Amino acid sequence: MIRHIPLRPRLTALTLATLLFAAPLAAAPLDPGGEMNALYWQGHSALGSGDWRGAQLRFADLERRLRQSEPDAVDAAIYWQAYALMRAGRDDEATALVKRLRGEFPRSRWNRDAAQLLHGRNQAPVVDGDDSLTALLRQPPAQAIPKLVALLNGNGAPRLKQRALFLLSQMDDAGALAQVAVVARGNDPLLSERAVRMLAVANAGDELRQVYAAVPQADRKLLVLKAMGVAGSYQDLAEVARRSSNASLRRGALQALGVAGQSEVLAEVANSSTDSGTRIAAIQALGTANATRDLLALYPNVRSAPLLRQEVLKSLLVASNEGVVMKLYHQAATADEQRAVQRVLIDAGYDPNRPRR
Repeated sequence: MIRHIPLRPRLTALTLATLLFAAPLAAAPLDPGGEMNALYWQGHSALGSGDWRGAQLRFADLERRLRQSEPDAVDAAIYWQAYALMRAGRDDEATALVKRLRGEFPRSRWNRDAAQLLHGRNQAPVVDGDDSLTALLRQPPAQAIPKLVALLNGNGAPRLKQRALFLLSQMDDAGALAQVAVVARGNDPLLSERAVRMLAVANAGDELRQVYAAVPQADRKLLVLKAMGVAGSYQDLAEVARRSSNASLRRGALQALGVAGQSEVLAEVANSSTDSGTRIAAIQALGTANATRDLLALYPNVRSAPLLRQEVLKSLLVASNEGVVMKLYHQAATADEQRAVQRVLIDAGYDPNRPRR
């Protein structure tokens, strides 16, 4: 009997070459560079190579450590233990772990994946011996994933590796998606970028959060921030926008929030940040988000700050139209303010003193 691996519905209809860089995430360790983060990735590396026992032991160790420091993140470690046990054919132990997951974390995002894991446990093994990439889609995940990962780690042609990565992203299996995340944090620039985009389309917020913590280069982090905007990881973007010590990453998070239309955080940063560059980036992102109301609410607070005032006026032209700024011109409290508004209008091709036809 030949069984087909189900494809991810949200990915099937998309052409990945045309992609552009949209739940709160607390399912994985937060110590980038630390022991728990290392265990997380070691576990997924073991899954990718088919070392089910090694993976289960690492995720069990991760669970023990998380219970001491981040108990709210334990659900991910429990799920991945169950995943490894199920792939190893230890169904009863895996089922017991899924029941424990549901009992301890009834609202966990991993419960859906756990249900799918149990649903597929009695599916028949493949009898087709053809190891071509097309045939791998007809094999159970426990057989297909290690083979695809081996192709990614081998010396094959780049096109073959790209195809293997695409097939992993198409499999409706949490372990396959985790392997896409492994590639996303890897050292192959082309494959890494493609993997990040695939995670974005899959709405894989948790995986993107882990990749962001794992990659050290700012340009790679910026790519992940754009992907978070596509995946809807707005709380993660807000954290970076508010608290990152890197100005470039703060701007990247703000831009991603602007593209996603998340004006609430942008307005907060525009009003409260003590860094002028960050405030300007937030104001510009409000323009991208078409947040006319937020910009008009901000305007009185920056009326006496020429640089910020200018950015608000320019962003209003982006978010709305010249009529809104014309109104501010006629309502200017001082001659200096009126001249400043006039300069912005003229630079944009509008003369507030020209009679309307």
